[in-house]
Amino acid sequence: MPSATVLAPVTAARDIAAGLSATTAESETARRVAPAAVALLREAGLARLMKPTARGGEELPLRAQVMSCVETARGDAAASWLMMVCGAHDFVLGSFPDACLDEVFATGPDTLIAGTLAPQGKVTRADGGWWLEGRWQFCSGVDHSPWLMFGALQGDAADDADPWGAVHLMVPKEQVEVIDTWHVLGMRGTGSKDIAVHRVFVPLHRSVPTPALFTGRSPHARSALYRLPVLPSLASMGAGSVYGMAERAYEDYVARTRVRSDVLIGGGKAHHTGLQRRVAEARLELDAARRLLDDMCDRWDELQARDEPPVSPEMRVRIRLDAAYVVELCRRAVDRVFAVSGAHAVYDESGLQRAHRDIHTASHHAIFDFDMSTEFVGRTILGVDLGPEHAIS
Repeated sequence: MPSATVLAPVTAARDIAAGLSATTAESETARRVAPAAVALLREAGLARLMKPTARGGEELPLRAQVMSCVETARGDAAASWLMMVCGAHDFVLGSFPDACLDEVFATGPDTLIAGTLAPQGKVTRADGGWWLEGRWQFCSGVDHSPWLMFGALQGDAADDADPWGAVHLMVPKEQVEVIDTWHVLGMRGTGSKDIAVHRVFVPLHRSVPTPALFTGRSPHARSALYRLPVLPSLASMGAGSVYGMAERAYEDYVARTRVRSDVLIGGGKAHHTGLQRRVAEARLELDAARRLLDDMCDRWDELQARDEPPVSPEMRVRIRLDAAYVVELCRRAVDRVFAVSGAHAVYDESGLQRAHRDIHTASHHAIFDFDMSTEFVGRTILGVDLGPEHAIS
């Protein structure tokens, strides 16, 4: 049974779900999370869950973040995604140097941290730091964040006496160009625009080598929480948001179908055997997804209590697959009921239509790549080496 400390933010998230839902139309139209939704997240304390306690945060177990994302997604997908992404970056920042955190959290613990973890940019050595340049995609929440987190590959590694290979860095937003590319199928309210950096100097204290950071071996990690691996943790948080979206869509469909009439032959749609079967099968898929989500949280609790980084590659890729499968089950369940939701579901004001778009869009995130994840786990089952390219998976 989760502790009261873990359950408190879940309850807080549930309490603001209706308020978040009221912001959905504004976020969709503006293609960024509505300021009112951001304010609700902050007022409920949900911007602090993954931040270090020394910086005014809660430093709660991953379960608190995952399950709070479930509840906020029942209200609004974009707000939940913003909370999930920024919380994930807070989690990563827990392994950055103190001097970096002094700068980033100078304005307080409710600061939202956007960015993009994929190493799409390039760094080269400079005196006391790095030169950073490049362009990154999918920077969710960039409109609300004064600081951005970047991943980059070291372009001069071959000539460096102490090469880092890949680096993650923090950069103030005023040194970044935001490029409005976010015209998309779903998740429109997340504002996940492109960002570009044109040769900016980043001091060394705002950087950490990616291999150590992503496997929980950063020398700056403040507690067992921050010594957990990054990518499986991010996948688990994201799966929580997608599951919440799917549950809301399913509940809306069931409520509408209970009172929906058949305009051609009369009677209620709820009496159709085919619909009954689809509802039951979608419920099975969502129940299986929830059990898997709970089991993943149990494993995170055990790994944090054990505090023995790095977590084995086999465990890391298995958790990523489980998260990807949660998303796959959610996508199937919503597809199943959307297919028989009737013509009214195609209108933009339909919550089911929006959930269908949002879940399909979210499922395209690289962290949920189901084929890649099944390949990795299949290799471990068959005794095939994962290879050095999967060292931070």
